[in-house]
Amino acid sequence: MSMKIDGLPSQYNGYKVNVDRAKQEIEKQKNSNISLCDQAEISGEGKKALENRMSALAGERHMEDIRHLSSVSSYGYISDFEKALSDFGKGNVSGEYVTGAYEEAIAYIASKFEEEDGEKTDSFDRHVNKAVAAYNMMRDRIEAKYADSQREAEYYVADHGEIEELTKEKELEMLDKAYANHSTFIATSTQIWADLQSFTPTVVYHKGGQQFDEEQAVDMSRKENTAEYGEKGEIKDMVSQAFMNAVSDENRMSLSQHEGSLNHFKLNLGISVSARDRLNGIWDYYANRE
Repeated sequence: MSMKIDGLPSQYNGYKVNVDRAKQEIEKQKNSNISLCDQAEISGEGKKALENRMSALAGERHMEDIRHLSSVSSYGYISDFEKALSDFGKGNVSGEYVTGAYEEAIAYIASKFEEEDGEKTDSFDRHVNKAVAAYNMMRDRIEAKYADSQREAEYYVADHGEIEELTKEKELEMLDKAYANHSTFIATSTQIWADLQSFTPTVVYHKGGQQFDEEQAVDMSRKENTAEYGEKGEIKDMVSQAFMNAVSDENRMSLSQHEGSLNHFKLNLGISVSARDRLNGIWDYYANRE
């Protein structure tokens, strides 16, 4: 193809373009995936050596993580916490836990919660003391573990499935979650027990004067009970508040330093005397029915 453009110097007039050759060059570049950027040629032997090195590095990192992969997990801490409480109640030890061997510590603490003869009292306080004792025991293990200057880095599988480095802060977070999980369960259970305890089923076949008066008396009693202890759900809130206050630094130290039985030891739960009596009353009622 030839073309002539007016205004250009005479040497450019009649310039010819080989269209076929230009097309061939474009097709050649397209088929060979040649980039217009700077390129570096790597031999086949060099590529193979690079691939082997990258695979080796990946393998080394993977094996290093696996070698120090801990069995610690949030679910493990929840399980450990519940098993420790169970052992405190039975006075025995069920074996080694996911996050450590607690046999000696559990046996010592369990001895402070031995069963007493006669009517059971302060059952709620007793259970709160057990929960704080379990928390103290597991927290002490964490503190001792990370105080070791020779401790090697550990890794664990996080809740989202990724492998992350295990730290003191993460283990304490797991322990706090286990304690909160238990407190939620106890708060809900105590509310249910309270509702069942105050519930009195009645069957009225006809409403004579005497039966009508008795029905009104039962209804009035329920209303007075609700007025005294608040709306439905307040028992649950009181238990939650008591549990969260129980693990204050002051309470944890006070419990750990106390000598002798912990069955009737009183922690500062941040609730009124009447509320505390009410919670103990609910627990005592069912404890003495066993």
